[in-house]
Amino acid sequence: MIKNARNYVFGLAVALVLVLTVEGVLWISGVETLYDRTDPYVGFSGYSPLFVEESTTGEENVFATANNKLDWFNSQRFPVQKASGVTRIFCLGGSTTYGRPYDDRTSFCGWLREFLPAVDPGTQWEVINAGGISYASYRVERLMEELVDYEPDLFVIYTGHNEFLEMRTYGELLNTPEFLRNLASLASRLRLYSLLSDLIYERENVLATEVDAILDNSVGPADYHRDDAMRDAVLEHFRFSLTRMAEIGRDEGAEIVFVTPASNIRDFSPFKSEPSAGLDSARTREVGLLKQSVTERLDNHDPDRASDLADQGLVIDPRDAELLFHKGRALLALGQIDEARRAFMAARDEDVAPLRALTPMPGVVGDIALENGNGLVDFARMTEDSSRDGIPGEELFLDHVHPSIDGNRMMALAIIDEMIRMGTATPASTWGDEVISQISERVESSVDEAANALALTNLARVLNWAGKQEEALRLVERARSITADPHTLYGTVAMLMGAGRYEEALPDAEEAARLMPEVASVRRAHGYILAQLGRNREALEELRAAARLDPTMKDLYYHLGLVLSDLGYQEEAERTYRKGLELEPEDADALNNLGILLAERGDLEGAMELFKRAVEADPEHRNAQGNLERVRSMLGRR
Repeated sequence: MIKNARNYVFGLAVALVLVLTVEGVLWISGVETLYDRTDPYVGFSGYSPLFVEESTTGEENVFATANNKLDWFNSQRFPVQKASGVTRIFCLGGSTTYGRPYDDRTSFCGWLREFLPAVDPGTQWEVINAGGISYASYRVERLMEELVDYEPDLFVIYTGHNEFLEMRTYGELLNTPEFLRNLASLASRLRLYSLLSDLIYERENVLATEVDAILDNSVGPADYHRDDAMRDAVLEHFRFSLTRMAEIGRDEGAEIVFVTPASNIRDFSPFKSEPSAGLDSARTREVGLLKQSVTERLDNHDPDRASDLADQGLVIDPRDAELLFHKGRALLALGQIDEARRAFMAARDEDVAPLRALTPMPGVVGDIALENGNGLVDFARMTEDSSRDGIPGEELFLDHVHPSIDGNRMMALAIIDEMIRMGTATPASTWGDEVISQISERVESSVDEAANALALTNLARVLNWAGKQEEALRLVERARSITADPHTLYGTVAMLMGAGRYEEALPDAEEAARLMPEVASVRRAHGYILAQLGRNREALEELRAAARLDPTMKDLYYHLGLVLSDLGYQEEAERTYRKGLELEPEDADALNNLGILLAERGDLEGAMELFKRAVEADPEHRNAQGNLERVRSMLGRR
């Protein structure tokens, strides 16, 4: 028996020596482990660097943001050779780090750049904004692998809101037991396993080099559906990505400050609700009617009844995100603050289009920072402490996740406090509230009012496209209160038109047309609003002006044809519809209306052909379908 044990131990020792020998040979040959060079959850079809080296006349070379990255990143420049005494900081994350809806200047990264020379004048600071629009943690981790080549001293990382933005599939991962996934994770640190894996397996989940967001390929959040297994896999992937970031920083000797993601839960409703699995159509319809009643009660300042109705709906479907949000509103109005906070958080977590960091994510960030000895700024907790009733809302956020300028400033100051605690910065005796106030006033005064308002208007358009009409209109009102800049006015008009609020839109449309008489889209909008309000003769003048300014506007001719037809100018209306169809042959509305004109003058064959084309272009076009049947009947009788 002792002999067998010795043989067993000897066999293990031989196997271990063999594995170590193979590992050494592969190391010398330059084979990298899967763990060091890939993400086991997702792969990428390619990689292009964020920064490229540029030569400058009479100065040292610099790294600059690559031109092909400027759609996602701010333009940044920094020396190739880091000078002695310089502390180089990279800010990483998504659109909040970028500075949306503004830019780098009022991002938390921009505020750091302004504050740090006053905090610690004895240090030369380089603060580089590497925040990428729509970048999730796995893209941030991949970017860090590039940035460690640029002599970083500190990474500031704010991530968590974009984890569900890109379409990913975790089929093989989700079907693999956890102990096997853990075993594969350990094996991925071996070069032999990595080499065999490269030869045998093809990566299942490969993403584009740059972000391809689900929302970019759909009308609002329509492509999102509840998937609890996917949610769990995304959370696991999020933890893995943060762990890798911590390891990258440690291996390169760079410090990290992680910032927990915060969001607006009080003043921003969920993007999408979806009935729970197994709920039949009758119960789904009942929940829908209850939601409608709840909103009516809230609008009529009856939170007691609204809360009761919400409870009735939640008994049927406890995971309806919209109903949970309205329940939170009712509880807040009743002064039941803790219960309201829980309802708002549940509404965020049950949002079928989860474009805000889920409730567990700040805890994951905190755990990773604690486990790896990194710095931590609990921005999620800070926003709660700084918000009315401890529920973050529009005081600090412009939309669902993007902080206001003051919110970014607050985050930057908290990061500086953490840097001081870590010993990365040593505060001067002059650093204090007075200096902070002076710098804040200087930065805020440098923000152009027109640019500020236009940024808010553009953000409102995005929200409106995503189906968040009320939130979008609030942003429009805020933009309009800042300035009467013509571009802001036009953005306001577009938003109010989309909401069908033509009376409210008319004054701004008139003013925008007066200020920008040579802009075709402005004149068209003004004409459209006038037509909707029954002021066809004035509308005709504006729409004709728009057509003169830009004869290529496709949707213009349909509205111009309608006005001409209503005013009795049938021949000109026909010519107008035909002009529009030259630009857009599949416009079902224009085909249908032109068919009506032909039918009215007795050309039933011509009308039938147009109605057929309209139905082919849009099989759901009921007017065209009905008109086609009527013309066929008339021709049959003839």
